[in-house]
Amino acid sequence: MQRLALPILSVLVLGFTPPLMAYEPAEPASDTTLVSQEVDGILVIEAEHFASQEKTDVRSWHLFDNDHQPQVTPDPDEPHLMGVSGSGYLEALPDTRTTHDDKLIKGENFFPEPGQAGVLTYRVKVTNPGRYYVWVRHFSTGTEDNGLHIGLDSQWPESGQRWQTTKKRAWAWESRQRTDKVHTGVRFQLYLDIETAGEHTIHVSMREDGFEFDKLVLARDRDYQPEGPGPKPTVRTESAPGSTRKRSPEGTEKAPIKPPRKAVESKTSAVVRPPTGRLAIVADGNSPDPDDIGAIAVIFGLLDATGLNERLVHLSHSCDLKPVARISVSDELRRQKVLDQLCKEGVDQFGPFNHLAGSFNCRTEQQAAVEDLRDAINESSENDPLWIIEAGEPDVIGFALAASAVGKRKHVHIVSHHPANDNAGDFFTWREILDFGVTEHQIGDQNAGLKTAIEPWDWAREHPDRGVRWIWNQLAYAEQDDVVTFQSGHFDCSDAGMVYWWITGASHGGIKDATPTEIAIMLQSAGTTNNRR
Repeated sequence: MQRLALPILSVLVLGFTPPLMAYEPAEPASDTTLVSQEVDGILVIEAEHFASQEKTDVRSWHLFDNDHQPQVTPDPDEPHLMGVSGSGYLEALPDTRTTHDDKLIKGENFFPEPGQAGVLTYRVKVTNPGRYYVWVRHFSTGTEDNGLHIGLDSQWPESGQRWQTTKKRAWAWESRQRTDKVHTGVRFQLYLDIETAGEHTIHVSMREDGFEFDKLVLARDRDYQPEGPGPKPTVRTESAPGSTRKRSPEGTEKAPIKPPRKAVESKTSAVVRPPTGRLAIVADGNSPDPDDIGAIAVIFGLLDATGLNERLVHLSHSCDLKPVARISVSDELRRQKVLDQLCKEGVDQFGPFNHLAGSFNCRTEQQAAVEDLRDAINESSENDPLWIIEAGEPDVIGFALAASAVGKRKHVHIVSHHPANDNAGDFFTWREILDFGVTEHQIGDQNAGLKTAIEPWDWAREHPDRGVRWIWNQLAYAEQDDVVTFQSGHFDCSDAGMVYWWITGASHGGIKDATPTEIAIMLQSAGTTNNRR
């Protein structure tokens, strides 16, 4: 094989621009529709389940799903289908104001009063009346696409106006109301008072164009907060009031609403449904096998592609605390430096990682790495567990568990794919790790599908996105490392298979036998905010 002159690392980022296809604006039929049912004080509404859309002359909501993507201009950002709940999401288009410097035109791209444009109506049924706090799952890319209004039964109460978020570049939940004094929004002020049991209508209207809307959750419990894609809706299909099909203002019949598709379990169209909780990565890479160089690069790409950056709370490498004689001192030091820079580039360029305190070199920062992982363990609870990816020897994990609060350890999950890691500890045996009371997940040797010939990654070598090319370069660097001969001619991101399993469902149906094909699909499904070329 011809050797390539490669830089060790380059400061690049990951992104992908899916192709656009023509699609009509989202306009459901009105003779049959979905009714969302409140259960135990939780009312869940998928954005695409609306019964009607009114006031669409200057702006309208458009449905994005895996089959159709509207060709509406201007729309400066890319589709964000990866990680979406249900069958798709709605976006307020066209989008002419993305930054504060763009011209604000009231009644065209900004609607300070509710009910002025893009008014969606949802049929719901409530059995437990009372005050419901409103959570919206959204994707905001700029400074001027982060607000909307919520109404009830054709009214727009003050408590439902000016929903606001500051969360960016990922699907996220928020429940805040913008005020004159607090432009970033105030918690617990965004709610609807539903005073009677029975059927009601919930309304959503635009405040800023470009807003991307995936799901509503209304909760009686003020302290409730949805996570990930949120709870599943309870719905039934009924005839809507009246039996005559309405027509659009232009006089054309409205297209029937598309029923939500079932989650696809095939490896070529994997759903993104990570479990509740946070993620910690403990990798080696300083031991003889260089596979963690490519694996960490792929992990950064997977988290970025699926909008799960906020879940990563710990990242450490070089966790082989006593490297064996099969790697020389000079090569081991070189690997540490490569991994130091790899992690720094990933954190800086694939971020933000708002819950990550940088990355740790376990050889030079062992105590800091242990303490950071200990703190993540101590923040764990039944509703917010910690998932530790064991991508190397278990000793750092063992030291962190030993230093953690005993009552927190039961909320820790450790994911492993190979006994070569489990049984390689210099200070802790695998049995001692499990004796801390953690939950073990053995998903099978990921080398079977993810240590391959180079050719399955050829798609990435000259990909138009430079972040994908960056990942290819890291895999190629590891292949050419030459400390061990068994990686020659192979691209190996096997440890990334554990993160892929976690992203696709973990212990509830996560995919255990990923190949480069599945990894490629997920990486190239990213709807990132940076147009990276």
